[in-house]
Amino acid sequence: MKTLKRFGKVAILASLLASNAAMADWDFDIAGQISAVDNANKTITLASPSGQLVIKVLPYTKIKGDDCGPLGSDIYGSFKDLAVGKFVEVEAIPNNAPTSNSLQDMQLSAKEIEWKCHPRAY
Repeated sequence: MKTLKRFGKVAILASLLASNAAMADWDFDIAGQISAVDNANKTITLASPSGQLVIKVLPYTKIKGDDCGPLGSDIYGSFKDLAVGKFVEVEAIPNNAPTSNSLQDMQLSAKEIEWKCHPRAY
């Protein structure tokens, strides 16, 4: 009986790990320049080669500047640090099940938004 209970726990753990692995495939890494910031809806619009992408910024979205602090340390920011013209890298997840392979057709939310401070071209 103990073996059966132990097997059941292992099966549940394995299914949870498999579902987490499947969910990890829904992350999208998107890089682009911010072309619009909507403070009322808490969204940013990125200009990318494939068009405009609107991304929802959630209260728990991690926003940070890479190598922006003293001695090249990271700094953590907030929505107000996102400005038009800033180049960012966004780790995004879809809000709903994708119906096509196009990012333009998906509603995306940001898990993390990061901008780089150093080095600069000029």
